[in-house]
Amino acid sequence: MTPHDIYQRQFTSARINLLLMSVLTIANIAAYWFELGFMLPFSAFLPFTIFDFGYFFSIEWADPSVFIYGIVFASLILILYFLGYFLSKHKPAWLTFVLAMYIVDTLIMVYLFTSVFYFNGTMILDILFHIWVLYYFVMGVRAAKKLKQFREESSVIE
Repeated sequence: MTPHDIYQRQFTSARINLLLMSVLTIANIAAYWFELGFMLPFSAFLPFTIFDFGYFFSIEWADPSVFIYGIVFASLILILYFLGYFLSKHKPAWLTFVLAMYIVDTLIMVYLFTSVFYFNGTMILDILFHIWVLYYFVMGVRAAKKLKQFREESSVIE
């Protein structure tokens, strides 16, 4: 396997992880909404939390518009993740953008887990899965840069 093939595989793996994480985030929101009683750890934290807070505060404040705002903001984040997946194939900078979004997602998750929420063992699993996804995104961004270098070198040789 050539270095080019290795970098192409890393880039593809990052994109597949992005798609899987986005789909599982939607699955978590649906499971919460339909009270199925489970959460999948391989997902984004912010869309679910914004949806959950919107639902909670719409009941707490007796204002359904808060829930609608929660749905809209959670959907916007998910749309950006899906755009990142579809557009990164031809514009790898989108993967860098998604990496930045997921770093923010992870930092907010760690902050809320350690300072606001009551910390329990399942939160460690969420943090570990976030680190896993971040690893794949970082490797994908690195691979995209290397693939770009290969293209530039091959165009110079020709």
